[in-house]
Amino acid sequence: MLRQFYITAAAAGLIFMSGCTAVGPTLLTPDQQTRQRAEDFVRADDIGGALQLYADLVAASVGAAKADYLMTGTQLLIDSGDTNNARLWLAQARASGNAQQRQAILILSAAIELEEGRPEAALDMLTRLGRPPDPVILVAAAAIEGRALFQLSQVEAAVAVLVERELWLNDSAEVMANHELIWKGLREQTVSRPLGASGDPVIDGWLALQPVASAYRSNPAGLELGLLGWQKNYPNHPAATTFLSELLERNRLAQIYPRQLALLLPLSSRREQAAAIRDGFIAAHLRTNGKGLRAHIKVYDTDILGSEQAYLRAQIDGADFIVGPLLKPNVERIAGSASLTPTLALNFVQSETPVRPNFYQFALAPEDEAVEIARHAAAKGAVNAVALIPDSDWGIRLLNSFRNEFERLGGELLQFRGYDPDSQDYSLAITTLLNLTRSNQRYRRLAANISIPLEFEPRRRQDVDVIFIATDANNGRLLAPQLRFHYAGDLPTYATSEVYDPANGTGDADLNGILFPDSPWLLSPDVTSAKLKATLATYWPQRVAQWPRLFAMGFDAYRLIPLLYHQTGRFTAIPAMSGELSLDSDGRVHRRLPLAQFRNGRPVALRSLDDALVEAPAKLADLR
Repeated sequence: MLRQFYITAAAAGLIFMSGCTAVGPTLLTPDQQTRQRAEDFVRADDIGGALQLYADLVAASVGAAKADYLMTGTQLLIDSGDTNNARLWLAQARASGNAQQRQAILILSAAIELEEGRPEAALDMLTRLGRPPDPVILVAAAAIEGRALFQLSQVEAAVAVLVERELWLNDSAEVMANHELIWKGLREQTVSRPLGASGDPVIDGWLALQPVASAYRSNPAGLELGLLGWQKNYPNHPAATTFLSELLERNRLAQIYPRQLALLLPLSSRREQAAAIRDGFIAAHLRTNGKGLRAHIKVYDTDILGSEQAYLRAQIDGADFIVGPLLKPNVERIAGSASLTPTLALNFVQSETPVRPNFYQFALAPEDEAVEIARHAAAKGAVNAVALIPDSDWGIRLLNSFRNEFERLGGELLQFRGYDPDSQDYSLAITTLLNLTRSNQRYRRLAANISIPLEFEPRRRQDVDVIFIATDANNGRLLAPQLRFHYAGDLPTYATSEVYDPANGTGDADLNGILFPDSPWLLSPDVTSAKLKATLATYWPQRVAQWPRLFAMGFDAYRLIPLLYHQTGRFTAIPAMSGELSLDSDGRVHRRLPLAQFRNGRPVALRSLDDALVEAPAKLADLR
């Protein structure tokens, strides 16, 4: 929406600068031509090309014109998730902008805070605007305010702000976009309390739609029934006609599967893991087919045929959509030869070579979990971190993912240490990381100098807010107690989901206090998922217990197919069993995950950031 604001402002600027009326064709100046080319790049989704052109315009401009180009580039950077560079561009705009532009700069600052998960800071930015007289500024500010309030779960206030915003909109496309903004906010809410009525029929109609939007998270196929039921109760609501029709059409499209599907898995060499994915895939297929949809599945064993031959055979057999292969080397072999047949690989390609447009990648990447940990730690106020990682490529990958995101959010990784995962004693790595070695050295020097016995307790470094450990469950059971023994028990300690072994039925008291992200399927299943888990536990108890994340991955892979097959564009915030899924510009499906904390030997899902026991050291004593 802000991007459209700047494009509109640019168009107005062209008319103003030309100094002529709109009679006959208007010759554009070189700067205007460059800006027009940049807008063409944006429409073609080539953000990098557009930014380069705006950088050229910035270099050749001064004053308000320069600020205008910088603000437009800032919005493009925010849209692409690059808030670090957005801040740099915006700082330059602030130095060049006039009084009117500074209002737009404040809105962009608020948008950056919102993008980085700080809705309170975004709202604080907006209070500095006062009541701007310009309706364009007012509309942009209200969009940010509504989104921030939704992020804070202030649903009634968010809806009220966006309903009022609609009064300032000028055309049906803007109204539809505002309806979409409200619907998206409602859909992302998990409200356990009844929403309060406002007395305004438009606001209350939207609030009544919240349970329908929330139910869509677990049962997209049931959306139509819920929407039609809502329409009967609110036939005169502004959303009851055009927007409702758009939602219904979009939902029907999202439920249409290709006629023939191919599933490529290593069923011989990785029998149990591959079977768990296959079973999840088929479980989703059976649930969807119950809605009257018909799709045929053919399964290919990549161990017998080879990945490339299996991929070719699937195409020859008439597959309309291919899922797999699973193993990274197999994915890399077919990535370069991927054809026009849409394909969802079940791993990420490490090569920098661009993949084909119809080639998508979905993986339970631990790097996504490290990013989630960094976001959670930063949101809780952590600024300085240290890390313990195994001496392996896996450990280095997780460290880099954590560090990049943590530092992007303003934190700093002070130090990291590697440990031998085959060892059982990590005291050297821990004491070095926490500066306990230096504390002991100071004690020995002092004792030698005064030659009398001293009472002594080592003192760890005090500049650390959080510890990140990369570990599996076995090493984690040794690492966590040793961290507590070495005086780090009061520090929030995060690990990836590898630290939690769902098949361990005896509990993990040694892991008490450890925070970790994991799939909603394991931590916080909704009603539909809980029923499915109970059914699966009856028929496949061992497989579901041993490989639940892979089962959920197979289920989600099936549910992603219509979204990718119909090329409905990049999607964000799609709730699924493996996490909240989003598709980036490179065709990779990423996950946002809920967090849990080990308490009394069991993982307990954190209902919100404020639910985390990371700020009360006294409570940690109860966890030991």
